[in-house]
Amino acid sequence: MRLFAVFLALSLMACATQPISIYQASAVPSSRILTPQLLSQAQYTGILIIKRDTGFMGSACTIRVFVDTVPVADLAPSEKVEVFIPLGEHVVSATPTDIFCGGGTSEAAIVIRPESQKILRIASGQSGDIHLQPSAF
Repeated sequence: MRLFAVFLALSLMACATQPISIYQASAVPSSRILTPQLLSQAQYTGILIIKRDTGFMGSACTIRVFVDTVPVADLAPSEKVEVFIPLGEHVVSATPTDIFCGGGTSEAAIVIRPESQKILRIASGQSGDIHLQPSAF
């Protein structure tokens, strides 16, 4: 019975996604970029990098990323998108692209400042919920 409990706990931990650095993440293919004009740097913009964790949980579905309700890209596990958005306050959202994929919608408020970059991470927990949170790497 104890061995079963340990196996169950280990299998549940394996379902959560794992963070990766922006250097390990692959760029999202151009076919899943929804707003290509955000890929070009312009005056009074800052860098926002959104990356998705690696791991099994939710890997069958892409997650659509929005900045202020504008769809940006559909990310698969271990992918990232780097966009240039106007300086100031914004709301970033992440939601599964398929109705059969769970996880709900997660949002984060960010402030884009000149000459700095903001990094957000999309993670999936053991329950399948999507989490959009700041990342240090």
